[in-house]
Amino acid sequence: MGANHIYVGLLGSIYAGFQLGSGPLIGSLSDLKGRRTILILTLLICSVAYTVLGLTSSILVILLLRGVLGFFKQTQMLAKALVPDYENNEQKQAEIYGKMAAISGVGITLGPMIGGHIMEDNPNGAFMFIAFIVGICFIFNAALVCFLPKPKHSKKPSKRNKTKDVLSENLVLSLFNSFKQSFVVLYSINWSKYWDIFLYKALVGFAMGVYYSNYALYLKTTYDLSPKYVGYVISFQGVMGSISSYFIGYINSFYKKDVDYSLRSLHVFLLLSISLTGLIVSINVYNYVIWLIPLAMGNAVSRLVTLEMVLKRSDGDHRGTLIGASNSVRSLSGVVAPMVAGFTGQFLGVSYVIYASLAPTVLGLVMSYHYRTKRKVD
Repeated sequence: MGANHIYVGLLGSIYAGFQLGSGPLIGSLSDLKGRRTILILTLLICSVAYTVLGLTSSILVILLLRGVLGFFKQTQMLAKALVPDYENNEQKQAEIYGKMAAISGVGITLGPMIGGHIMEDNPNGAFMFIAFIVGICFIFNAALVCFLPKPKHSKKPSKRNKTKDVLSENLVLSLFNSFKQSFVVLYSINWSKYWDIFLYKALVGFAMGVYYSNYALYLKTTYDLSPKYVGYVISFQGVMGSISSYFIGYINSFYKKDVDYSLRSLHVFLLLSISLTGLIVSINVYNYVIWLIPLAMGNAVSRLVTLEMVLKRSDGDHRGTLIGASNSVRSLSGVVAPMVAGFTGQFLGVSYVIYASLAPTVLGLVMSYHYRTKRKVD
């Protein structure tokens, strides 16, 4: 389509930027209007957006659709917020989140291979075909949500919410009041209570964002891998992450006394720091792949640990808002990380980008150790 590298970079930045702003807002709306309702609505909007994406030939329309998808595609956040409505046992919740992440990892593993084969076999009409398939998948997911049973532990809406629901006869006014109420809820939350969780989330998100923004180019330039073998490396990371997520319940069984998650956070940053150091000193691609195992494990476990930390400290009323805010922190990292990786690769070289990924994990390791030591003294 004639797009340059600036447009390609904007595709990622626009999506992450809209994810940043919409996470807490969509999460707050789900707290107010019902998680199932908002999840179905966002799935249907994403289905339409992906279908149009396959039909358009305008770069501007594609950029606009990326913004729409970035704003409304909060599927994983809303699905995670639904879990405590059906299961209030924290140990079982962790196991469910692990299995959800594992299933998601299977999709991340298979998706690039399937899409790559379709593009290679039919390069002319493959993108439109793939976009239609994705649109159908979102419609199918919306139908699955409709068949979910009635939540066991969801709270009944207050009289105030029932009064607000009467305004649904006027769609514009109802949306305005819903967003207004969402901002009120966001303002009422004691954000200082969660600053350390969001900071840990930001450090891990930034480190992994810098790494993933550059690793395909790094593998190509350093080890001379073809795109096919780069795809295999992506799939391998997905498999390792899925396995780690699936066994999160087993992993948590070793941390029964770690009620504040400080030890798990320390071990996650230690594992990530060691893994990235191993990638830096790898002498061949086989050593590189071996070090990807602890890296994928640390990244997968870190997402679930920060999620459990948020749920541990939050109450049911603000659960969706806080999970949305947590995802927005990661989206902020997704906006900044590609630019940092680009500037580092441009002026210092591709091999130095991993150092930019290592720095925040070492900082997180030092902060986690300091926090845990302080807690012991207290």
